[in-house]
Amino acid sequence: MKKFVFENKKYGFELLMDLHKFENNPNIYFHPTTHETNFFEILFFENANGKIELNGQLLEVQEYSLFFISPFQKKSCMIDHNSVKGFHLVFQNDFLSDFFDDKLFIYRLQYFYNSQYPQFLKLKKDEYTIIKFGLNEIIEEIKNYQNDSNHIIRSLLYFSLAKLNRLYSCFNSISPKTQSNSTIYKFKEQLELNIREHHSVQYYCNLLKVTRQQLNILVKEHTNNTTKEIINNRLLIEIKTELRYTDKTINEIASTLNFSEPNNLTRFFIKMEGISPTKFLNSFQNDIIK
Repeated sequence: MKKFVFENKKYGFELLMDLHKFENNPNIYFHPTTHETNFFEILFFENANGKIELNGQLLEVQEYSLFFISPFQKKSCMIDHNSVKGFHLVFQNDFLSDFFDDKLFIYRLQYFYNSQYPQFLKLKKDEYTIIKFGLNEIIEEIKNYQNDSNHIIRSLLYFSLAKLNRLYSCFNSISPKTQSNSTIYKFKEQLELNIREHHSVQYYCNLLKVTRQQLNILVKEHTNNTTKEIINNRLLIEIKTELRYTDKTINEIASTLNFSEPNNLTRFFIKMEGISPTKFLNSFQNDIIK
């Protein structure tokens, strides 16, 4: 599988983010075969025709649609290069936490590391126009980089990301808060770090030094889901990724994801998806998963 690595000195100086317009060179940004990156991406489509497969989910690209991709997520892009117009924002894993001096900043944004809702947002034209203004200004600052450009880019980027968080939260009827109790953001962080090994609510409560009731109240307030639902949905994504993008057997996947035995994985998958892991994989091979 092809992997794309962030180039942090392509401009002759270190810049841990980049922003381009699709129409300037769409061949760079869209690859029809499955690939992954070591950086975050936001794809802003002002105009486009096609589909994106992201973590095994096939999503239609529409006018004023946005896609949010975290590092090492699997995707492929079937996009008509002749009609595409929009922006491609990328940044490294630690970029936002360093840039905004906030270790948890990336976890404060609902559209990253959210296993409950699609990594997709459809904007209205006037909403897109507001975001577009900030993106164009960032591109100009990168082109004409000066000693105060970092401050301007930081301001514009913060505005864009925070505005998108509000829009995404409204779109999915979830909390737009980015400055509530930090435990919820630490939970999201620890879930990403530990989901392949630990699936119990109690493990994360112990890690965060809170009771099950305290964590559940915070999670429910922020996501409209229980802590267990969040853990199960995140684990389901890992199983689907292993099924879809590796050649591992059910036994091997169960071992990789720390299930005590393969039957437990199968029972969990059937409960969550309504079909067995084998039928899920066969449905991909028969091109019926949408």
